[in-house]
Amino acid sequence: MTDGLNRRQFIGASSGALALGAFSRSRGVGQADPKIPVELIRGTKTRIGKVYIGRKPGSWPTPAQNLEEEVKEYEKAFAALAPQMADIEFVGGDLVVTSEALNAAKTKLTNVDGILILHLSLGTGHLINSLLELGVPVVVFARPYAGHEWHIIASMQRQGKKIEMYPSSDYRDLVRAVRPICALRRLKEARVLWLPGNRKVDEAYAPAIKKKFGTTIETISLDDLTHCYEAADKDEVAEEALRWKKNARKIVEPSDEEIARSARMYLAMRDLMIARKAHAITINCLGSGLIQKGEGYPCLGFSRLSSMGLPGVCEADIKSTMTSLIFQYLVNKAGFVTDPVIDLSNNTVTHAHCVAPLRMDGPDGPECEYIIRSHLEDFKGCSLYVKMRKGQPISMARLIGDNIMLFSTGQIIDTPYVERGCRTKITTTVANARKMMEDWSCGLHRVIFYGDHSTDIRRFARFAGLKVLEEGVDDLQSVPGLEWNPVVHP
Repeated sequence: MTDGLNRRQFIGASSGALALGAFSRSRGVGQADPKIPVELIRGTKTRIGKVYIGRKPGSWPTPAQNLEEEVKEYEKAFAALAPQMADIEFVGGDLVVTSEALNAAKTKLTNVDGILILHLSLGTGHLINSLLELGVPVVVFARPYAGHEWHIIASMQRQGKKIEMYPSSDYRDLVRAVRPICALRRLKEARVLWLPGNRKVDEAYAPAIKKKFGTTIETISLDDLTHCYEAADKDEVAEEALRWKKNARKIVEPSDEEIARSARMYLAMRDLMIARKAHAITINCLGSGLIQKGEGYPCLGFSRLSSMGLPGVCEADIKSTMTSLIFQYLVNKAGFVTDPVIDLSNNTVTHAHCVAPLRMDGPDGPECEYIIRSHLEDFKGCSLYVKMRKGQPISMARLIGDNIMLFSTGQIIDTPYVERGCRTKITTTVANARKMMEDWSCGLHRVIFYGDHSTDIRRFARFAGLKVLEEGVDDLQSVPGLEWNPVVHP
């Protein structure tokens, strides 16, 4: 084993729930910051039209079907799931069995972000087609034996219609079914602060992202950040530094003064984001001379922000920032931006970086253990070794341009603690490390998320107009839109 730390066992919670650790120390670093407005993290509510569709008299699933009773059963499920759907406003909710009734129901579905169809019985394809005329994403949810309309959905999708089918016997999947609609809504109102510093930027990127997703990318200057850094309250700096120190498993190189500078940098980024009403921030941290100016690295601050659901991304990597936002809104998971290291001897990829979220399970999940270290590339400032969960399935992704999502899955098998590479490291199994290496494009960085989100990202991609390419599996050599610039860059 490469991990020199005493290993702690993690126990799994119930299926679909967050995992709980045995680590009993106070967990206050990744918790919500009361200074950050709640609406900045939660966003405005997604408006989703809800329509029950069936047929009278029925035949399938049974002539004795009671549509009204099935609606009541669904409504009980929605009531039980209300805490998990707190960011959604459902509109309508009519039971529709005729085209005339549907036309009346459609008048209530103005200004919605999407439609959730609760499919109850066979013979309702014309109703589904009519709801598609509203021009918003449509998700059809059906319990087993509801009907056979599922078999026409693929044909509709080939015609370019924004429709997804979610057949499931588990009512809890209603939450997952509508998340792509919620993610699209959140992206429309999202604002990203981008500090490229002296790094050359693609001037066409921000307008393209705005047009595609509605997301605003605002370029800020180093002076903007420095102003907030200098204005940070010294008592709050001391409180923030203490929070980091008392929750750390160990502190190796950084002094109290260095940790305080990192705490001040978190407050600077936080206050800047509050002032600009921003939902994510990415900074050219190594190339902006922060340490040389006597300021702190943003690593600890990035970790804290990401753990709260506000992505903080290093190296002014705007592509990884957009990737993190998409998955934050889609699956409510923080992203770990990494420098991958491939090992063909055991078909693994080790992901390394000097900053990682503490709450990889999401803002309400447990915190990983961490050690405060210096930044490994220059032995200065503060960064983190974050101990992630062995055995955890992961997804790896990167948004390229505005129309391609590189994606793959794996599993964490080790969390190396060695003095090579960046501080935080996870070793993951992959489908085909050699093919992944031979087809590698679009810069070095990838973003890691807890969980296998293959289904989630493909459903989102259909609504968003993205092409999902699976690294290590698909043939990427001739795909238009990928970047093959032979320069090591984010």
